[in-house]
Amino acid sequence: MTGSRGERGSMAAELVIITPLLLVFLMLIAGLGRFVDAQGQVYGAARDAARAASLERSAGAADAAAQRAVETDLANRCVNRPTATRVSADAFAPGNLITYEVACDASLKGLGVFRLPSVKRVTARASAPLDVFRRAG
Repeated sequence: MTGSRGERGSMAAELVIITPLLLVFLMLIAGLGRFVDAQGQVYGAARDAARAASLERSAGAADAAAQRAVETDLANRCVNRPTATRVSADAFAPGNLITYEVACDASLKGLGVFRLPSVKRVTARASAPLDVFRRAG
């Protein structure tokens, strides 16, 4: 035997104390990872919405194309229907920027054990220049 009698079982006691703390830390990292993933998906959807809208010939068609792009990108990722809202103030003319804000209520379900919200609203903005050589007809 290499340890003194007073230290017997101290390793087990340390393990009992450290294991729950380690599990809580790992769950918080998983929750943060899910949030960062949702944020990345929404940023990508905003970029795609702005690009899809920049190819259209009218503001109405641009809004519809942006919404379609967002719904395609965020299918089954949002609790509610994701939205794409045009926020640019420029005239709808070739060369001007068009900006969209995309909002999604991302699900963080399964992490409620730690009193984290089960749904978090994630928003992102992206801009694209209106294409000078937009679609004809």
